[in-house]
Amino acid sequence: MTGVPQAGENIVLVGSMGSGKSSVGRRLAKRLGMAFVDTDALVERAARLSVAQIFHRYGEPRFRALERRAIGRVVSGRRLVIATGGGAVMDARNRARLRRAGLTIWLKTKPDVAAARINEATDRPLLGADRQADVLASLLVQREPYYREALIHIDTSDQTVEEVTSAIVARLQPASGVISVDAGASKYDVHIGWDTLDRLGERLAAHTRACTVAMITNPRVGKAYAGRVAASLSRAGFRPTVVTIPDGERYKTLPTASRVYDELVRRRFERGDILVALGGGVIGDLTGFVAATYLRGVRYVQVPTTVVAQVDSSIGGKTGVDHPRGKNLIGAFHHPIMVYADVATLRTLPRRELVAGLAEVVKYGVIADAPFFSYLEEHAESILGGVPDVLVEVVRRSAAVKADVVRQDERETGLRRILNYGHTAGHVVETLTGYSTIRHGEAVAIGMDFAARLAAQLNFCDQMVVRRQRTLLERLGLPTVLPKITAARAIQTVRLDKKVREGRVHFVLPREIGRVTVEPVVEKDIIGMWRAALVAKDTRRAKLTHRTRNARRGGSL
Repeated sequence: MTGVPQAGENIVLVGSMGSGKSSVGRRLAKRLGMAFVDTDALVERAARLSVAQIFHRYGEPRFRALERRAIGRVVSGRRLVIATGGGAVMDARNRARLRRAGLTIWLKTKPDVAAARINEATDRPLLGADRQADVLASLLVQREPYYREALIHIDTSDQTVEEVTSAIVARLQPASGVISVDAGASKYDVHIGWDTLDRLGERLAAHTRACTVAMITNPRVGKAYAGRVAASLSRAGFRPTVVTIPDGERYKTLPTASRVYDELVRRRFERGDILVALGGGVIGDLTGFVAATYLRGVRYVQVPTTVVAQVDSSIGGKTGVDHPRGKNLIGAFHHPIMVYADVATLRTLPRRELVAGLAEVVKYGVIADAPFFSYLEEHAESILGGVPDVLVEVVRRSAAVKADVVRQDERETGLRRILNYGHTAGHVVETLTGYSTIRHGEAVAIGMDFAARLAAQLNFCDQMVVRRQRTLLERLGLPTVLPKITAARAIQTVRLDKKVREGRVHFVLPREIGRVTVEPVVEKDIIGMWRAALVAKDTRRAKLTHRTRNARRGGSL
């Protein structure tokens, strides 16, 4: 869902009668350049009778059947603002269709306000003539659980039509923001916005003179965005060129880096030129590593297009490639000159990749920001539904935590180690599954659950921390169950982890939501917890399969 809906995207308004769905819908459609459809009007047109007449002659069941048919037709439209009848959400088929149709918005209204708005109406057959506020309140009790499934809630009780319309537009077009990263000698900004990719060249021109810019990307991201980025750079006077590498973690290797070196040499790329990492964490890590080593160091810009890259890997200057024996074993610290995150690019992510990236988001709440963790609990469905202002806020607050940690510990000698929460066990899972069957974020989620269980076992936290974290991860569609990896193989891989100090394995362990500690853990405790987790996994896996599949398919109404 983009700020101004694109082709194929609709806005669905739900709420009680008198909430303003029709009047707001018409005004909103005009503001966004979309068409407006009122399902009650479609029913009346099809029946050649008013809603009141349909109720009087044939009863409510006939009206609901006509309403269901009208919704079935309208949801196949494109770029529509759809105002639904107050009771449409009571039908499960309607809810499913409306959920697939687009972004749903609940216009909330107090019963007495709604009654005043529809005072003396003759086309409201469920209200009758008397005690309309009481009847509306009773209907709201029945319908509110379904209204609440909407991804955006707007209270219209004390607002004009224009004010409500403006509030919706603001939710669809969130403001941009800038977070400064101070990493000692390296200082740069993280620009976060919605649908801002076309202004990248203008922003980069404020940093440096015109030069050659080599975009490193993969085929999927390049097809979606390389043309827009190149056009933006050209307008600002830069000379863009594109280097495409294969997609996937298994290509984050020295041979792939060597291929990029070859292309840069062939294209006479100079020290004063700039690399642009256009893509996710793999592209960002590999491009940063190439930038750190080509000609002993060149400048680069991060343009992250995945959740993981926008909230984590693009910030902090950690670059690297994988080795067959472990993840990120070869690398360097090399900061970008700018990070430019267009959160709207997340709309083109495959569902599984979007969900996987949310593990890093949850991580920030656990390690350093309890109020943010609560925000994620409150807005989980809106995150999955792609609500623009919620996604921007998620990226902004995550990036702010990462920037603050980097400021305090650039080289991962102390505090910065907390960013590895979930990564010790997660890297085991990634390495022993060949970096192919389980996504990085999925592995981190599994690792976070393991770390929390381990912390509870060692009395660093209570079981409430384990339950809250697991519940949120699972609501977001993330796995928390270990794959079939023996404890013996796991501990062998852990010994190669970068977090091993003087032969001891250091785990990031939660003490409470928002606070963690880094502690050495003896191998027998790791092995014991690993075995216990494997024993418990089959029961949990069965319970989670249905829930996780639903979360990956789509959000709520």
